[in-house]
Amino acid sequence: MNHTRIAAEALRYRLNLVRRPLVDDSTWDLDQMAGQSVSAADPRVDAAIRQIATAWVRAGLRPEALCEPWTGDDVDAMFHRCPALVDALDDIVRVATRSLAA
Repeated sequence: MNHTRIAAEALRYRLNLVRRPLVDDSTWDLDQMAGQSVSAADPRVDAAIRQIATAWVRAGLRPEALCEPWTGDDVDAMFHRCPALVDALDDIVRVATRSLAA
């Protein structure tokens, strides 16, 4: 699994949950943010990816789809059923934005 691709899709999914007017992400490079979050070697990012991937597989979703855009009712239901997964997304966002600011 490509952790950078998973982090990029996690960032994209989380930002889609809070789209405009709350977040204007039109100038954000999500691939760069994902790369920085993974290369920061922060254990929270590794734990978040592991937690999301575990829930993903348990929900019966294709593991390779972690590296594709996260869409569909099954994906939404998984995050709705388990709010801790949204917290995991937020951990990735925090590390990515902190890494960009540094």
